[in-house]
Amino acid sequence: MEGFNQCSKGHFYKEDKTSCPYCPENNSSGDIKTEFLSKTESTSEDQSLKTQVFGGQGSSESTNTKVSTSNEPFDATKTMIVGAQQSSSSDISSPQARRRLRGWLVSFDIEDFGVDFKILEGRNMIGSKSSVEITIQDPQVSSVHALILCRKDRFLLSDEMSSNGTTINGEDLSPRDPSELNDGDEIKIGNTTLLFKKAFK
Repeated sequence: MEGFNQCSKGHFYKEDKTSCPYCPENNSSGDIKTEFLSKTESTSEDQSLKTQVFGGQGSSESTNTKVSTSNEPFDATKTMIVGAQQSSSSDISSPQARRRLRGWLVSFDIEDFGVDFKILEGRNMIGSKSSVEITIQDPQVSSVHALILCRKDRFLLSDEMSSNGTTINGEDLSPRDPSELNDGDEIKIGNTTLLFKKAFK
């Protein structure tokens, strides 16, 4: 090829160059792998080039990954991986996970084969909103429709200013005026009828 030279390895390079730019320099063996390994070894001790992992459980000494638990200042030249600390199974932060099951609401209006909703100790909001404890998809049910409060083995039902009201055994509830719930009571909110059952001790 005109204007190009060819080295002993078969690389073509422009004839204005004195040596092949693709071949390793100062390497008598011409082994690219050997040169790469020697360059890697020379830089392996440079701590500033290592990846730092925060929040890890530990690492083996054979890797170049540095695990740091100290509060080192941020360095933009380093890659830092920050992970969450693993929590033990006994450390449960969800308040709902610590609440005891106290009863159920059962309905055959939503599905033919029946649907049940858990009543937990404390406050149990009922409505069409997905964020409440008991979500009922009924166009006549308000987003926050009613509240069942379980405290010291007593159950109280309160209508939360809903648009279409709440009934217990056919009797309308006054808004924000709680009524006691007993085992077997029938609650109606919107077009949905719910049967209340207490949990056995």
